[in-house]
Amino acid sequence: MEAEVVHAGRGAAYIAVERLASTLVGAVAFAFVARILTQTEMGIMVGLLLIMGVFQILSDFGFASGLAKYVAEYRGKKADYTLVTFTGIWTKSLLAGFFALACALLAPQLSSLLLKDVSYSFFFQLSALDVFFLCVFATVNKLLLGLNRFLEMAILGVTAVVVRQVFGVGLLMLGYGLSGFITGWILGDFTYVAVGSIILLHERHIKMHSPREVMPHLRRLVKFSFPLFLADSVLFLYAWFDRTILLAYIPLKEVAVYNVAYTAFGVLLVVPAALSTALLPYLSEQYGKNMHDRIAVGASAGARYIVLIFTPLALGLMITATPVLTIFAGELYAEGGLVLAILSLFQSIAGVGAIFTVLLLVYNMTPKVLLVNIMSVGISFAASFLLLPILGLAGIAVVKGLAIILTFVFTLVVLHRKRIEIKLDKEVLWKSWGAAAAMSIIVWLVQLAYFSLLLLPFYIIIGGVFYLAVLRLLKVLNMSDIILMRNLVGKRGRILADVFEKLLI
Repeated sequence: MEAEVVHAGRGAAYIAVERLASTLVGAVAFAFVARILTQTEMGIMVGLLLIMGVFQILSDFGFASGLAKYVAEYRGKKADYTLVTFTGIWTKSLLAGFFALACALLAPQLSSLLLKDVSYSFFFQLSALDVFFLCVFATVNKLLLGLNRFLEMAILGVTAVVVRQVFGVGLLMLGYGLSGFITGWILGDFTYVAVGSIILLHERHIKMHSPREVMPHLRRLVKFSFPLFLADSVLFLYAWFDRTILLAYIPLKEVAVYNVAYTAFGVLLVVPAALSTALLPYLSEQYGKNMHDRIAVGASAGARYIVLIFTPLALGLMITATPVLTIFAGELYAEGGLVLAILSLFQSIAGVGAIFTVLLLVYNMTPKVLLVNIMSVGISFAASFLLLPILGLAGIAVVKGLAIILTFVFTLVVLHRKRIEIKLDKEVLWKSWGAAAAMSIIVWLVQLAYFSLLLLPFYIIIGGVFYLAVLRLLKVLNMSDIILMRNLVGKRGRILADVFEKLLI
């Protein structure tokens, strides 16, 4: 079991590094984009991303998570998982082609509906090509995840982001405008699909099967995925309802400010998303083996490390929101600092919920995922019409935070009612939160004493050192954490593990 936990942990590390690297590349590119595109063009980009996300959800039909789960589960049962991989590729390619064509044909109507100007139709037509690659991208990604090919996922992810941003920003700087940036999206997603497909075919993870062989597995996948498709649709609404409302009621320039703050907020989600993504195939394998005790242990360990790593990041970003956003996108978007601070505060409370959502998937509780998302989005959506007129962008940020908290609470209630064991280390929870809260106060006081944008790295270092010092003082970490770290980093990283042991134990 220890080797499997280390493998899952190493997978989480690969994904975390990939997402961190991708996020950093994206952040650097976004810093150029925010300064080259006008705020109106940034608002147009929000509309394009919204409609591309809609078509991605429709074409996915909930299959992506189902593919990762069943490939891992079949492998755990020693069954022929190529029946699942072939079914997924075949079905998703057909759906992706259909919705890419729909995006191209409906471009004038989409432009008029979302942007209130039919002259932007060409951008939707160009984005239609990326709709196809984006939809297939999700399938290839989840197949690699189900196969535990974390390293390949990481390398491919970084490569695709680099291609996407280098070509996008390059064409933008050459004067091709938003069209050039969209071309970068297309090239990046094509790279992932092409190379990922070569890996799957070369290593024979995908094999041709007859319709008679495929149909039972397709029916099983549809039965599992349809409730998840509904949940993904509601989850997409959860992710986009705030910006959708803003597109409908306020000018594109203000939409751009909120979207830039939300994009910066997305950097926060790297840690919980990476760990929960890596745990899904591991926990699904244990479910296939009927090893429920290992599922409980794996989920508890994941929750522990999310709390330790994520909480200080969230509270730290909350305190430094305005300078971070100013450096990230420029003075033009500094007013979004309050939005970023509000989102970070709410997410710091509910970050550990990513692990609990994975448990719902592992135990085939997709209808419950749907119910949780409907309830949280429904309540938050209603609240938005009250708070938007009163507080403006800050009101929408509070509504978004409310959705985050409600999703976390409802998920806990569902797991408790189903008697699925959750072991939260309460001592680690309050100690890490206390240390992170104290750290944020120290950073705030330092900024209050002397503030400069150039000193942002200095504020971050002060906060990090203080947080680690409090962890040592409160004896939060133990030798099992260091042993796990040694196993994750291998021989080449032993020196780093030794340093952490001397500093924190």
